[in-house]
Amino acid sequence: MPLRSTILTILIGCTADDPTGSSKDTALSTTRPWTGSQPDAATIVAPDGFEVMRAITHLHSAWSHDACDGDPLPGGEPDPSCLADLRAALCTLQIDAAYLSDHPTHAGDQGYDALVHLRDEDERVEGGAWMACPDGEPVLLRPGIEGGMMPLGLERHIDTLDLYGDRSPAAIAEAQAAGAVVFTAHTEGRTLEDLIALQAAGLQGVEAFNIHAMFDPSIREEDLGLERLGWLTDIAPFSSPDGDAEPDLLFLGVLGEQAPSIAAWDALSAIAPTVGIGGSDAHQNVYPVILRDGERGDSYRRMLRWMSNHLLATERSRAAADEALAAGRLSVVFEVLGTPSGLDVAVTQSEQRLLPGSRASWSGGTLSVACPTLHPESPQGPDAPDITASVFKDGVPWAEGCGDHALDGPGVYRVRFDILPWHLAPFLGSDADPWLKTWPWVYTNPITLTE
Repeated sequence: MPLRSTILTILIGCTADDPTGSSKDTALSTTRPWTGSQPDAATIVAPDGFEVMRAITHLHSAWSHDACDGDPLPGGEPDPSCLADLRAALCTLQIDAAYLSDHPTHAGDQGYDALVHLRDEDERVEGGAWMACPDGEPVLLRPGIEGGMMPLGLERHIDTLDLYGDRSPAAIAEAQAAGAVVFTAHTEGRTLEDLIALQAAGLQGVEAFNIHAMFDPSIREEDLGLERLGWLTDIAPFSSPDGDAEPDLLFLGVLGEQAPSIAAWDALSAIAPTVGIGGSDAHQNVYPVILRDGERGDSYRRMLRWMSNHLLATERSRAAADEALAAGRLSVVFEVLGTPSGLDVAVTQSEQRLLPGSRASWSGGTLSVACPTLHPESPQGPDAPDITASVFKDGVPWAEGCGDHALDGPGVYRVRFDILPWHLAPFLGSDADPWLKTWPWVYTNPITLTE
């Protein structure tokens, strides 16, 4: 049974068909109420010389055959309501760059210029468009395809359209020639041997986390070793009409480290630099039930609120965003837990300062870990979160804590920041205790030091 049908069958009779208004208030006070938006990335403190661009990767529009409740092209045209939801979500969430990744059916049948759904108010640029937002900065839209591979940021269609469904060296080479950074989606479902072969053929990056995988019963069981549908009862405080927790936080019912994907990312990074990204994989096609806040459970806005990629860009431009993505100068952020600010991880050696994504020869030095703080505009109650840092070397825990760590040899160094979200207590309902535990919050990309 398809995922959407499975979930709807279980939910019938236990979830409201119509909204009953906004989420219920809790007895706890807040200093910043919950909103459907998030802080402007321009206000996030970044390392000197860079600014954060909030990016979404792995995103489906009405050009994907399975988007928009499986009927993306009624009458042969993109579903206007579904497309409006996507555009509104990108604006509301103050996304800076959205790397679309539609399926070859129907994206492969469209002219390249049609892939970004340009409107009169948008600005066409080479390789995409700046999508106009009514009350804010425009959003950069970059075309991409999820087929056998997931090339992001195509500057044109590849010359052999059939290769969109392929995973061969020829397909990777054509996508790169078309200007894309080539990733593979659903790392959790790939064997390491397959991924190593793809890397040798030119693969540049993988998903360290995929949201869809955490909900799909088959993927959970077969690829992640998780219980198939236990999350449906776990999310009741957020999804039930009688619940009293913030619906956006239903993601906590599935959030956790995707161990197979992380292990594969580490293994590939040991061979050659491999960019890790967070794949939202939003289609607006799985969970159409309306929750207490008046939105469907899988709305574009809700899903894109859960996780983003924070690119360290030299400026707010198409070229700078693409360069940061290709270089791996980014962090995967579970932003539903709060927006991090002030994050800075770098290796200093021989008067060089190496940021995530960098590769250099080993010559001693120090790994400096500046823990992020919770952005002051993030939703929060009166209690501050606990934020901790774990440093991994070659995929193995190596050091703990913020501050300076003397390097002891060449290796692949990355940092995971965890958060115990005391600040979210007002939004977790009358029984907040089960959710007040440590969660993964941020994954930085690796810094590689070679012999």
